[in-house]
Amino acid sequence: MTMNKILLVLIVASGFVLIFYANNDILTRKKLFSLFQSDNGHNSAANHHKTNFTDIRRVKYTPRNTTEYNIFVIYTRETFVLKTKFELFVKSLLKYTSIPLHLHIVTDERSELSVEDVLKKELNEYHRVVFYTLYNMADSAAKISDISKAMMPHFNSNPGSYYSDALFYLSLGLHRIVDPNMSKAILIDCDVVFRSDVKRLFDEFEKFSTENLFGLAPELTPVYRHILYKYRRLNPNTNFGNPYYPNAKSKKKRKKKHGYPGLNSGVVLLNFDKIRNSKLFHENLKAENVNRISKKYFFKGHLGDQDFYTLLGYEFPGLIYRLDCVWNRQLCTWWKTHGYSEIFDIFFHCEGKIRLYHGNCNTRVPE
Repeated sequence: MTMNKILLVLIVASGFVLIFYANNDILTRKKLFSLFQSDNGHNSAANHHKTNFTDIRRVKYTPRNTTEYNIFVIYTRETFVLKTKFELFVKSLLKYTSIPLHLHIVTDERSELSVEDVLKKELNEYHRVVFYTLYNMADSAAKISDISKAMMPHFNSNPGSYYSDALFYLSLGLHRIVDPNMSKAILIDCDVVFRSDVKRLFDEFEKFSTENLFGLAPELTPVYRHILYKYRRLNPNTNFGNPYYPNAKSKKKRKKKHGYPGLNSGVVLLNFDKIRNSKLFHENLKAENVNRISKKYFFKGHLGDQDFYTLLGYEFPGLIYRLDCVWNRQLCTWWKTHGYSEIFDIFFHCEGKIRLYHGNCNTRVPE
């Protein structure tokens, strides 16, 4: 009888142990950060880079613990469509990458679980090393509230619309949110699909001049030609609002002078060290200077931080490195059927092998 009682106790105890370990993953998820770095550095990013097995780790960023290939993505207010885009983004990123990555995802509590599920699912298919850190949406927005307040009167559409949210000015104040030791990162929309190794995109930082703070590709639609109609009427010789490849249809082989169609913020390279130390940039974030530059160009935009980058890049060209359009091949054709059919193709033109497709305005990315 005593032996039967002992066996019963052991069986019950084993059951509790199994239940604990089965739910261990759920318990860990509730932590804001979990650090998996051993003191002897055995599990460092450098060592993992030499392995072939899958590794995904949720960590708090410190240069010693992770990789310096930092990628930021905003994933909030989850919908089925948004989740599908995020899955394609992660799949293509991991498929082509040759480097260990640190994903930094700005999200909310409702969307957080999907982020982790998608990452784990794709890591089962592609043998890559990925560190990730989650940032709270509300906390991040609060840290840039003065910036978004200065921008919104000039660069949003109707209140409550997609681009009126403070997070669509996040890149302008991302240096306040990240660890002060982080030197650079790339902010990417989750509606992009890679066709090349993201390491090549990080290599673009090496081309920055001493002045360059950001790197953005040209806008490939006439949206800013439309917004600048009054300024262009008063300044007929300006190249502000002209297509990047103005002679795209010309058969003559000659050196082309690029126009300035504006910039697209679907992919933004950020050199945080330079951004933190740039007095010129910080001065132009102030409300009075945003007002001044907007009035100068009679500018009323609706595309968030992209509008500000477009104005900043025209006023102070040295601050922004011109990323090749092959790293942000936008696919939206909305303007082709809204008054600009005759000139749309000139704006839409992009030369070279496409390395990243941007399915903006819900456009399907080529297979």
